[in-house]
Amino acid sequence: MNIETVVEEALKQKIATAIGVSVVKRDRVLFEIVRGKTEENGDFITNETLFDLASLTKVVFTTPYILKLVEEGFLSINDPVSLYIEGFPGNITLKNLLTHTAGLKAWLPIFASNLQASNDRPYEVEEIKKEEAIEKILKYGIERPPDKQVEYSDLGFILLGFIIEKITNKSLKENARSFFDDLLMYDTGFEVKGSVCATEVLNGKRLKGVVHDENARALGGASGHAGLFSNLKDLEQYSKFILNKGFVSSKRILIEDSIRLMRESFTDGLKPERTIGFVKGKFLSGGPDFASDDSIGHTGFTGTSIFFDFEKDISITILTNRVYFGRDNNKHMHLRRVIGNLVYKEIL
Repeated sequence: MNIETVVEEALKQKIATAIGVSVVKRDRVLFEIVRGKTEENGDFITNETLFDLASLTKVVFTTPYILKLVEEGFLSINDPVSLYIEGFPGNITLKNLLTHTAGLKAWLPIFASNLQASNDRPYEVEEIKKEEAIEKILKYGIERPPDKQVEYSDLGFILLGFIIEKITNKSLKENARSFFDDLLMYDTGFEVKGSVCATEVLNGKRLKGVVHDENARALGGASGHAGLFSNLKDLEQYSKFILNKGFVSSKRILIEDSIRLMRESFTDGLKPERTIGFVKGKFLSGGPDFASDDSIGHTGFTGTSIFFDFEKDISITILTNRVYFGRDNNKHMHLRRVIGNLVYKEIL
């Protein structure tokens, strides 16, 4: 089996309608493949076709942008959240939000008046104000004291998005546009232009160019946890930025120490081990079996993932629209593992 065969077979098995895979080593693309269509009867995809990144938003934008604000002297990751969000418990820090140790629930249907709404089907939503979202998180989202457990939570990154907006006095969309222009990632952002892959059916109509995540949609399509759209070409650029320790071409975007914070575990004694923004590679859902100790990764609900192995100096990006066939379609998990393992055998 090779990667191309695996991808072609995955499309036949309806894991997704579109699959893109890229392997980057330091500052060059070693491997790239794009196969499939934007939807079953759609256009063939290219490396410029946009995918809904879902939770990759947390590491492609929110995490590095928070670290940028740290570098610029606006905040510290050890600051209490209450310094920026009034009424928040004083013992919860930004670091807790970034490492998923804040004691927050994994998920809360902020978009819904009925907080018993489940995450197993799509919902129509109405736009809500950030004040309402904060109130719901404060009232219903805190489950336990911080630093007791790693509980992967969208809520912490929703709050980080609000904090970015408060500090900069600009919207996430504005901040993202400026940041990604600096990274030469011109197609990436909370706005959608050009070819884009469709996701799930909502009320008989395909979501296409509209964020899949209900909480992000209710927050106007841009949030710290989801809402970003990008393509394989731009994520190759993001990979080079991380692998080159904060440089884009000859321009420094982040200092090497910020990249180090994304690599080091901050959850001693707790599992899974979390860094600032990422999970350590050996705990990555669908990560390669051969991942070194010095590796990190992240996944997105729509079927996206990115993985870095710093011992090998490589990244593996896999983009799919697996929710096209329903959010209970989990065949992409096996696909990630198989592709990751084949990269180590065939390409490295």
